[in-house]
Amino acid sequence: MKKKISFKNILNWLLMLFLVLLFCYLCFSDNGLIDLIKSSKGFNKSWLSTAFLCQIINLAIDTYLVYRFTHNMDKNYKFKNSIRVAMIGQFFSAITPGSSGGQPMQVYAMSKQGIDAGLATAALTQKFLVYQTVLTAYSLIAILLRFEYFNSLNGIVWTIALTGFIIQALVIAALLLFSFSKKLTHKIIVIIFVLLEKIHIIKNADEKIKSIDSQLIIFHNSNKFLYKNKYTVLETYVCTAVQLTATFLIPYCIYKSFYLSGQKVSDMICAQAFVSMSSGFVPIPGASGAAEGASSIFFQPFFDETTIKSAIALSRFITYYFTIIISAPFANFVKKKK
Repeated sequence: MKKKISFKNILNWLLMLFLVLLFCYLCFSDNGLIDLIKSSKGFNKSWLSTAFLCQIINLAIDTYLVYRFTHNMDKNYKFKNSIRVAMIGQFFSAITPGSSGGQPMQVYAMSKQGIDAGLATAALTQKFLVYQTVLTAYSLIAILLRFEYFNSLNGIVWTIALTGFIIQALVIAALLLFSFSKKLTHKIIVIIFVLLEKIHIIKNADEKIKSIDSQLIIFHNSNKFLYKNKYTVLETYVCTAVQLTATFLIPYCIYKSFYLSGQKVSDMICAQAFVSMSSGFVPIPGASGAAEGASSIFFQPFFDETTIKSAIALSRFITYYFTIIISAPFANFVKKKK
C-alpha cells in the first residue's frame, strides 16, 4: 500500500522551493550578487569578513546565554553541552515557521543531557524573555531616533512595522505575567484547558492542568532565584544587547564591503531594527520573503539599484543560510545519560 503524501509535507517542500528560488533570484538576476562578484570592483574582504564575524559573535553569545541560564539552576551543567543545545535551537528555529521548533527541540536535547524538562523550559523561557525585552527596547530606541523617517514610510509598511513592535511588547507582557504572577497564570491555564475540553479538543483537562502546574512551580522558583542575583541579570541583559548589536551591524559591514561610504552606522542599525520589527513574526521559516521585502524597503536609502539585491542576498546568506550550515551538524541528539 502506497504511503499518502500529507498536505504538510507538500507545504514544506513548496516553502523550501520558495526559499531556493528567492535566493537564486537575488543572486542571478540583473544587478544581483553574481553580477557584483564579476565586476572589477569586487568586495572589501576585511569588511566582508567582519560581517561573518558579527554572526559568529551572535552564535557564540547565544551559546553562552544558554549555558548561563541553565548553569544558574543546575551547577553541574557544562559549557560544552550548551554548544550543542544552542546550535540545535538555531537550526530548528531556522527551518520551522515562526522559529517555533527551536525551543521544543532544545528542551528535548537538554533532557537527553540529563536536565529536568521543567528546568530546561524555565532556563530557555528566561533567555527568551531577556531577548525579547532587549529587542523591544532596541526597536523603541530606533523609532525614537529615526521617528521622522519611520513616520514618513508608506502607510502599509508603517502599519506592519508598528504591528511587529506591538506584538513584541505583548509577548513581553505575557511572559512577565507567566513569570511572576503564579495565581493569575493558574487561573488563565484553567480557563483555557476547561474551554478546550468542552469543545472536545483535549481530554482529561484536570490531569493536564496538574502537570503544567508542577512545571510552573519549577519555573516560578527558578525566576525568583535568578532575579535575586542582580549581577547575573545585568550580565545577561548586557550580553543580549551586544548580541543584537553584532547582528544589526551586519548590513553596515556589507555596505562598507561594497566600498560605499557616507552613511551613519547608527542609521543602518536602526534600519535593521525596523526589518526585525516588520518580519520577526511572519510564520514562514526564517521569515523568508518578509525579511527580503522589508530589507529592500528599509535599506533603499543606503544602497542603489545596482547593489541593493546583492546586499540583501549577502545579508540573508550570513544571517540565515550560513547559520543553517554551521548548526546542521549539531542537529543529531546526544544519547540519554544513564
